[in-house]
Amino acid sequence: MTNVGSVQGANARSGNGHSVSTLIRDAQQLLRGRDFEGALDLYQMAASLDPERIELEGYVDLLRSRLVKGYRERIGAAGRVPKLLVPVDQITRFNLPADAGFVLSLIDGRTSFGELLSVTSMGPFEALRIVAGLLDAGIVGVAP
Repeated sequence: MTNVGSVQGANARSGNGHSVSTLIRDAQQLLRGRDFEGALDLYQMAASLDPERIELEGYVDLLRSRLVKGYRERIGAAGRVPKLLVPVDQITRFNLPADAGFVLSLIDGRTSFGELLSVTSMGPFEALRIVAGLLDAGIVGVAP
């Protein structure tokens, strides 16, 4: 991984050989295709490589706001209760990151999404992104 402190200018290279300008171009292409999560990842990478470009942080903030709105729409009312749809012994096949595993461990079939999000100690964006990902993967559903 590239040391962010040693990277300067628009021609800086990331660990995978992409320049900041290439990351921005690719992010814009993803935006045209409505892949907001992919675009966010590229803008965040570009912003970390060239912290002098304040507009990149603006794009990151705008995309995070847009995604939070979409995540909230997918999850629905905060009072809805998530439930596990995958048997516990099959969870490991999903190779979840630690933060997703932590959120998943809080799902007990009684705790609402709103309560769950408030106890994760994560920011709203991170928590909503994880919950939406668990829903999209079919690992978690909503109790009737």
